[in-house]
Parts: sequence; C-alpha cells; structure tokens
Amino acid sequence: MGTYDHQKILTDWSNGTLTADMAIGHSLQHIAQLYELLAQARKSTSDKVNHLENKVNALQVQLDRLTKGLRVELEKKSPTPNVNLPEVNTLVK
Repeated sequence: MGTYDHQKILTDWSNGTLTADMAIGHSLQHIAQLYELLAQARKSTSDKVNHLENKVNALQVQLDRLTKGLRVELEKKSPTPNVNLPEVNTLVK
C-alpha cells in the first residue's frame, strides 16, 4: 500500500487540490503504515529481550557452577568449614 508523503498531502490540502475523501483515504493509509511499523518495532524489541534473557540465564548457570566449584575447592583446603566465607546470592527467577 503506497501513499503520498505527508508533506505533499498537507501542501495539496492547503492548495485545495485534495478533496476531503482523498485526505481521509491518505490518512487511513498512513495510519495503517504506522500500525505496521509499530508491530515490527514490538517484534524486534521482543526478540532482543528474549535474546538478552537467554544470555542472562546462561551466564547465571555458569556463575552458579563456578560458585559451587569454588566452594568445593575452598572446603577441600580448609579442615573446618569457613564461616567467614561470604554468601553469594544468585538471581531469583
């Protein structure tokens, strides 16, 4: 669906070369284009958010694995549990 540039439509309206019916038709076409662009932007944003969520989840798994491994190694080296070891809080889902 194509329509004229909005500046040309406004100029034609000002000059009286555009009827009310034509102006309404062009306006509806522009509105339809805006809705299409909005849907594309929402999908793009949703895709980006999903990608970032997946990256964060993967990094959280790695962090949990490293933290667990570090605790195991520290406990092996210490004959008694290290009560001064800081607690690592992971992200809550």
